[in-house]
Amino acid sequence: MRKQAPSTGPRAYELKKVTPQRGPLPSAAPISQGPLRNRRLLIIGSGLIFGFIVYRHSYKPKSASEDVAPQDFDYSARFNATADKFDEDVDCVEWLYGITKLRRKLVQQAHGNVLEAAVGTGRNSEFYDLRRVTSLTLQDQSTEMLEIAKEKWRETHPDFEHCRFIHGSALEPLPPAPGKGDISGDGGYDTIIATMSLCSTPGPSLFLRNLAGHLSLPDRTALATSNASHSPGERLPPRILLLEHGRSYFSWLNYLLDRTAPAHAKQHGCWWNRDIGKIAEDSGLEIINTRRKHFGTTWFLELGLPAEAEGVNRQQWLEDTRQKVALLQAEVGRAHVEWKERIREQEEIRRKDEELEVWRREQREHLKKES
Repeated sequence: MRKQAPSTGPRAYELKKVTPQRGPLPSAAPISQGPLRNRRLLIIGSGLIFGFIVYRHSYKPKSASEDVAPQDFDYSARFNATADKFDEDVDCVEWLYGITKLRRKLVQQAHGNVLEAAVGTGRNSEFYDLRRVTSLTLQDQSTEMLEIAKEKWRETHPDFEHCRFIHGSALEPLPPAPGKGDISGDGGYDTIIATMSLCSTPGPSLFLRNLAGHLSLPDRTALATSNASHSPGERLPPRILLLEHGRSYFSWLNYLLDRTAPAHAKQHGCWWNRDIGKIAEDSGLEIINTRRKHFGTTWFLELGLPAEAEGVNRQQWLEDTRQKVALLQAEVGRAHVEWKERIREQEEIRRKDEELEVWRREQREHLKKES
């Protein structure tokens, strides 16, 4: 597949306003100056509170001499360990910052055969408009989180039979949409959703490329059955819809994110300082729409296949991605081996220094006795 020629203008995700082909998140109606001023004060106040909370309760910053562990290739063990309390830990924060509402707006755009990658504990399950969904495939690498997602789905949608759960990595080939042929033919998905997932994958751009390789082509999309902005029977384009968190507009906030990212990733498997816009650009996909909130740290992206991708060999696309993932896995493995060797050497130096200090102390005590 040919990559798009680099643009000489500003990057798509750096533009503050992007005019979408269709508005997934319609802008609010004009409001008066009074409410606008109050809203700005609320935003500023919330920002100050947020900054204080981060400053007061953030993880221990890395020091200049600290040798930070490289990212893991697979964080599923960490997610398995935290699955039971995951929802309890994030419910209040997501509600307070409006993430729950953004999840609802994002997921209700899903149509046709839908794949939700890195579904986690199924925090989006209750928001699907099943009148527009033909089938739903929920995938995650954590067995414990996937079990919780299953329970949620059965509780919220007991009568919807066209839902399946796939255990595995979204960096690997995924099965075609239910009832469809091979993925290289008419087996792609009409909507692929991922929320808060790019922070915990070692190859976020490859993650997006692999998902794009499972999109249906524009002339094979499912028919819309119910949509306020599209008439019934109108064909909708295949899309990847993302809700992510990452770097901010502001350098001071990025500084805080960078300083606390290693400790946060060590505990939660999440690198919260990634440049989401750059990741989308590096994937080679078309950035159709971008919106940001919370000082730019919350990202909404709508991605599609670039125009030249419509005639490519789908199997070749996925094979190329698989080979790059294999190289990445080997690179991550080497990085961990080198890091462990450095840690071993540092511990050996520290041990010798301690032995030397003990010897010096003994010598001083011996000299005092002799004198």
